[in-house]
Amino acid sequence: NFPEYYEFSHDGLIREYYLYQPDSLQNNVPLIFVLHGYSGTANGMMNYAGMNTVAEENGFAVCYPKGTSDEGGYNFWNVGYAIHENQTVDDVDFLSSLANYLQNEYGFDSQNTFVTGFSNGGDMSYMLACQANDVFRAIAPVAGCMMEEIYNTCDYSPVPVLEIHGTNDNVVLWDGDMQNNDGWGVYYSIPDAIDFWIETNGCLSSEDIYLPNTENDGSYVINHRNYECNEDAEVWLYEVVNGGHDWP
Repeated sequence: NFPEYYEFSHDGLIREYYLYQPDSLQNNVPLIFVLHGYSGTANGMMNYAGMNTVAEENGFAVCYPKGTSDEGGYNFWNVGYAIHENQTVDDVDFLSSLANYLQNEYGFDSQNTFVTGFSNGGDMSYMLACQANDVFRAIAPVAGCMMEEIYNTCDYSPVPVLEIHGTNDNVVLWDGDMQNNDGWGVYYSIPDAIDFWIETNGCLSSEDIYLPNTENDGSYVINHRNYECNEDAEVWLYEVVNGGHDWP
């Protein structure tokens, strides 16, 4: 089966997305949104993430939406970067509206609609967890962060979280940027962002699980798993030791 390209009118803008539905999908299947990084594209993200194969194996649908273009001509999600302070596009509403439309149009499961994304798309995943958790029920940001603006507008509902992040990420820093040295805006360290969700979700227990090193590429992964949480909303941090700014 092939991904299909669609347009969606929202707030006077024509927005674009790809939808991939594996053959022989059952009714009421989960829907996963996969968000590209800054300057990325929906098509590029589809090729990068490899999620269509995962969808085939596990029986869910995948939506790859596209951000709008900023002054520099780069596609972005409006998460509160300093360079985007004049941008007014409401991506929380766009993505929520698109999710609701797809649920209604194709019968996807509204209780099992989730979002993942890379870098800027990971940041957007956090924003959706904070502001649209009635639509997006769990998030899995890769190399994303909690911008100060996202942190300040969070409604503190339990949301399951899986963050995957390299300790040597030189773009979205593991230690955050609370002084805004890099000019993107203030954002929290990865451990602080995860602690925010542990607290929000009321997780009582934790364990560290070392995942097998299958690639032998000099990095290894520790799953910091936090469980016994409100509404079973576990918080997992896959710490990719020596990992960079990548979708592993």
